[in-house]
Amino acid sequence: MVKNGLSLVCLLLTLFSCADLIAQEASIEPITVTEGFDVPECVLPDPESDFIYVSNIEADGEAYWEDNGKGFISRLHVDGTVETLRWIDSSPDFVINSPKGMCILNNRLYVADNTRILVFALPDGEPIDRIEVPGAEGLNDMATDGQGVYVSDFSVGHILRLDVTGGASHEVVAELESVNGITFHNEKMFAVSWDLHEVYEIDRSGVEPPQAFGLESHFVSLDGIEVLDDGSFIVSDFPGNQVVRIASDRNTVTTMAALESPADIGIDRDRGLLYVPQFLVNRVAVFELP
Repeated sequence: MVKNGLSLVCLLLTLFSCADLIAQEASIEPITVTEGFDVPECVLPDPESDFIYVSNIEADGEAYWEDNGKGFISRLHVDGTVETLRWIDSSPDFVINSPKGMCILNNRLYVADNTRILVFALPDGEPIDRIEVPGAEGLNDMATDGQGVYVSDFSVGHILRLDVTGGASHEVVAELESVNGITFHNEKMFAVSWDLHEVYEIDRSGVEPPQAFGLESHFVSLDGIEVLDDGSFIVSDFPGNQVVRIASDRNTVTTMAALESPADIGIDRDRGLLYVPQFLVNRVAVFELP
């Protein structure tokens, strides 16, 4: 997700560096496009239900990181149509601030909320807890390996494993400048960096530094990442206005789709669907995975 809005440099790169690439390589069109969101950042399919969740920052201008008591979670059907737009909403009793990344573990929905994590029960969406993250400045994407909960801090450049038992013993498992999207596949962790324009494999033990794929020349700034069952990767290039597939060889790069401001993508493996929130135009696009 953009930290302070799109820079002039990114806009120029979008216009002059990516236009030909997108025009030549884009291969699929959305099967559904749903409008009416308010700065949608993340789309998360729920593997235990027929719903998907969309975090809405609900920003005024470019106030994407303000603790302003605004933001909500939408609940959609799997085809992308809206079931309840403001399914979980900010309230005086349980304030939401610019919600971003999400993940699900043990029937709990975890939501990144600038400097803390909000926890909601599933399937009803009732608020459960607020997890404070000392030292956090810009919590962004979330992921789970099925055992623990992880979050990226864009501003600090940390990936943290959270203590979700009520304690505060959160652990930094990796350091990566402007880290944005994070995900897991076959017990391996992967991440993308906005400013470094690159994809990384992450060693959660902290022994080895993040290992770059060496693909930075292909992207403007990366936001979301998912891994398919065949070992290939899907990443969203927000200012590059493209969703890109990286083959399992971690070398072959193909633009899957051209669309404006794709943010934190989500996939439904069982149905073969890709969900793309379009941050600046308040849409969610649904694609069939090739």
